[in-house]
Amino acid sequence: MTAALAAVERALLRPGAREVTGLAAAVPGQFARLAGELAAAGRAGSRVGLVTGVHIAWAPDPAAETDGPVGVAVLAAALAAVGAQPVVLTDEPCAEVTAACLAVLGAGRLEVLPVAADAGQVRDRVAALGLSHLVAVERLGPAADGRVLTMRGVDVTGSTAPLHAAFALPGLVTGAVGDGGNEIGMGNVPADVVAACIAHGDRIACRVPVDALVVAGTSNWGCAGLVAGLALLTPAHADRLAALLDPQVDARVLDAATAAGAVDGVTGRPGATVDGVPVAGYADLLGDLRALARA
Repeated sequence: MTAALAAVERALLRPGAREVTGLAAAVPGQFARLAGELAAAGRAGSRVGLVTGVHIAWAPDPAAETDGPVGVAVLAAALAAVGAQPVVLTDEPCAEVTAACLAVLGAGRLEVLPVAADAGQVRDRVAALGLSHLVAVERLGPAADGRVLTMRGVDVTGSTAPLHAAFALPGLVTGAVGDGGNEIGMGNVPADVVAACIAHGDRIACRVPVDALVVAGTSNWGCAGLVAGLALLTPAHADRLAALLDPQVDARVLDAATAAGAVDGVTGRPGATVDGVPVAGYADLLGDLRALARA
């Protein structure tokens, strides 16, 4: 089983917008840990929070990006399939796209927080949900100076609700999926490693840590990898989970995101791309992960 999970983890390191192997090398074994925690949440029937959404404010038509909500919708469906209760959290600028993605697969209750919420309000709202686990997927968090910065170094603190504050709540098992160094969970990677691996990394590196971080070429791929990991760890659900890794499933969710106004987070343009990767080059990895899930 360890070898099978390691194979999935390696598959996730295909470059998307950037090379991510340096970041992943800093967090060995954490993919398997998070997959195991999510499988345990399923067995216990626990409520799992999934935090996502990046608003691309610099785009010609500002909107949430396609990376994050698409993967979260698939991961939420997988968690429901293994017995967990997924709750998806985002903020107002990303709510419409996130809701559209969740509607395709019909899994995951949505909680939307206002951008104006302060850290205490975020913690109170999340604490009231009764979560056992909280996982961020492609959700920006603050750098060492407390500011939230895009990959281009643009300060978006004022338009980003401080959902990272919930990761300090006691008693939660926390995890994250990211691909750029500026997301919640990248506090697990030493700052000098982020600076060496990522453009502007010395400025944008998020310092919020989690119990286990998954690094992937795109965060949607990271979610798909966790679905494959769940299939390996919960054989009774393997067929249903592997079915979620069909590229056609992903295409349906991605189309829904685009129809709701989502844009590519690298190009800032609408269309069936994720982090600048065209759908043909993006979706074939899902087929590889599906095969690994059935190994």
